[in-house]
Amino acid sequence: MKLGALAGWLLLFLLTLTGRAQAMDNPYHLQTAATLPQFYQQTLPGFWHQHAQPGEISGVDGVPLRYVALRNPASHDAILIVNGRIESYIKYQELAYDLYQQGYSVYLYDHRGQGFSGRLLTDPHKGYVQHFDDYVQDLKRFRDQVVMADQPSRTFLLSHSMGGAISARYLQTYPQDITAAVFSAPMFGIQLGWLPTWLARAVTWLLDSVTQLLGIESPYAPGQGGYDPVPFADNELTHDATRYAWFRDTYRAYPEVQLGGPTARWVHQALTAAEAAVQSGTAIRTPVLVLQAGDDSVVNNDRQQAFCQLMSQAGHPCAGGGVQRIAGARHELFNEADRYRVPALTATLDFFRQKP
Repeated sequence: MKLGALAGWLLLFLLTLTGRAQAMDNPYHLQTAATLPQFYQQTLPGFWHQHAQPGEISGVDGVPLRYVALRNPASHDAILIVNGRIESYIKYQELAYDLYQQGYSVYLYDHRGQGFSGRLLTDPHKGYVQHFDDYVQDLKRFRDQVVMADQPSRTFLLSHSMGGAISARYLQTYPQDITAAVFSAPMFGIQLGWLPTWLARAVTWLLDSVTQLLGIESPYAPGQGGYDPVPFADNELTHDATRYAWFRDTYRAYPEVQLGGPTARWVHQALTAAEAAVQSGTAIRTPVLVLQAGDDSVVNNDRQQAFCQLMSQAGHPCAGGGVQRIAGARHELFNEADRYRVPALTATLDFFRQKP
C-alpha cells in the first residue's frame, strides 16, 4: 500500500510538472482545447458582436469587397489578414480574438468571388477569378482605404494559403506598404498528385478557352463540384475536431459564404501566380516569416523552400534563415490542434514584436 501510494503521488507530481511545462509553452495565453466549448458559446459571440465593425469597398471592376475591422483603442499597430481560397473572415474569429488580446487592431476582408464579397459567376459555388492580379489590387485598395485610414504606426500582414501567393505578389509590387509579413502554408505550388504542373496548366487553359469561345462560363476543374462539407475523418485541413466542427457549423449558419471547387480558369490562373510568387522572392525586401505545415497535402512545400532560397540568394533571407516547419501539422495552422497552432501563432507574434 505504501509503495502504491508513493507511486500515485509520484505520478501526480509528474503530471503537475507536465501541465506546468505545457502552460509555459503558451506564453501569449492563446485559446486552447480545454476552454474552446465555453469560449465558442459564451465569449466569442459577444466579443465579435462588440468589436467586429463591418464595411464594404469596391474592388477591381466594382466588385463589392466586404470586410470587418476590429479596432483596438489601446493599439497603434494593425494586422491585416489575407485568407485562403473558400475562406471568409467569419472563419477567423478565434484568430482575431487572440490577436486583439495581444494589443493589435485586426482587419479582415473577403476576396472577390468568395465569402460575403461579390460572386462573379451565375453559379455562386464556383471558385473563379478573371485575373489573379485582381486579388492583389483588391488587397491594395483594402489596405489603402480601410487600414491606412486609421493611421497605424505599423502594418503587419498575416496570410494563409492562397493569401500567401497574393501577399508575395503584393510585397513585390508595393515594397513600402507593409512592416513585416507572415505566410502561413503559402500557396507557392499546388499538390496535384501524379499530374505534372505543366499538364494541369495546359488542360485547364484548354477547358477555359473552349468555354469562352462557346460563350459560357468557366466550368469546374476536373473532379471539382459544389460546396461539400467534408466529414472531419476525411478532412485534410486540421487535426482538431472541435475547431473543424465550429468552422463547418459557421458555414452552415451563413450559407452565403459557402464555396465549392475551383473552375478551370481559377486553377490555370493560380498555378501561374504560384510560380510568380516563388520568383518574387528575388525582389521582396519586406521581412518575411514562412510557416510550413509539415504534413500539408494541399500546397507544395518544396516551392516554399524554393521561395526562401531565392530570398536568401537576394540577400534578404526568410526569418530564421528558411521556412519554419511545424512538424506533423496539416494545412490550416491557425485552425489546428493546440500542439501545432500554439507554436505557429507564438512564432508569428514573436516575429511581429521584434520589428521596430
